[in-house]
Amino acid sequence: MTEIERMKENMRQADAIFALEGFEATEYRHAINAALLDGRVTRAQIIKELLDYANKYKTADGFTESRTWI
Repeated sequence: MTEIERMKENMRQADAIFALEGFEATEYRHAINAALLDGRVTRAQIIKELLDYANKYKTADGFTESRTWI
């Protein structure tokens, strides 16, 4: 199994677990996952940028629209 296949399977499992709890994956989560799988961004970069954004604006609203890698 390749790294990309492992990442896709992990994402699928995470979505399934959240779905069992009644949560649905958002459009922005799918966009971030696609950017990660395409190699446009790293996990570390996503985490840092999202934390910086949330600390600055006190919300994640607008995060994906502000990213050039999405």
